[in-house]
Amino acid sequence: MLESTLNTAFTLRESLGAFQESEALRVFYGPGESTDPSLSQLAIDVFKDQAWITQWAPVPDPVLKEVVRVLRQKLPLRSVGIVLMDRSKVASEADSIVLDGEVREGKFIVKEFGIPYLVQMRDTKHPGLFLDHAPLRRWLIRTQQGKRVLNLFAYTGALSVAAGAGSASSVTTLDLSKPTIEWARENWEQAGLKGPTGDFIYGDVFDWLPRLKKKGLEYDTILCDPPSFSRTKTGAFSTGKDLARLHALILPLLAKNGILVTSINSENISERAFLGEVETAARQTGTRLQCLGRVDLPESFPTPLDPKLRYLKGFYLRSV
Repeated sequence: MLESTLNTAFTLRESLGAFQESEALRVFYGPGESTDPSLSQLAIDVFKDQAWITQWAPVPDPVLKEVVRVLRQKLPLRSVGIVLMDRSKVASEADSIVLDGEVREGKFIVKEFGIPYLVQMRDTKHPGLFLDHAPLRRWLIRTQQGKRVLNLFAYTGALSVAAGAGSASSVTTLDLSKPTIEWARENWEQAGLKGPTGDFIYGDVFDWLPRLKKKGLEYDTILCDPPSFSRTKTGAFSTGKDLARLHALILPLLAKNGILVTSINSENISERAFLGEVETAARQTGTRLQCLGRVDLPESFPTPLDPKLRYLKGFYLRSV
């Protein structure tokens, strides 16, 4: 049953042409592709010749061993090293462990839509490339020519690289973590983005947004994908309480006809509630917004019909 389920998952990606588009791909998404209690708690991502398995609840060792066996069968040239991330533990205790094979040391390049990104398997809680944002990166590559872009909560700057590859005139990358902002700078430099100007800011979004406004800066595209919770020296942020406050600081920086791409990663906040917080911020700042579309999961993240299980929620919003 397990082998059949994984074979079906690979066949789906092959039919979508996903392996031709990217060296980084989710090849199995348990919540949407299996009703088996063990498999439904697993996701499998491939990064060139490495595999990253995430478990959200403890999975029996025999199941993991069978997953490894099938992976080696399906990805004989790709899956040299296999890593397991145990998300059933609290975030501070979760860490990646080598499950099988030769796992690469340090960062290495994978390409998506022909654009290179740096990822890492060892000594990290995430490889560094959010695969659920692949459609957004494709949109940035296609639409950002000549645009001034601000990327908030930027993590390793993958969205910044995509905007730069799309010939943005300038890209400002902002994140609270010093290691990830350095990773973002490495991503930018190794991508060889000589046309656009890249600026990298290590700091708190709530501190920097007023400072950018005070400088009189405006942006044609603002990207906002905050974590569910973060803590700074001056306070804490949560998507459950602070979305309106956050967007009230973002919207004054959005140029006329500019586009805000805002998203959250949460099953606990409905799309309607999220949009309501943005609408509150728009009223507070006197901003008129048009919804151009939704940020949604790619086809390689199939889910049941229940919309609550499509955890990635977001919108493309235009200032008018």
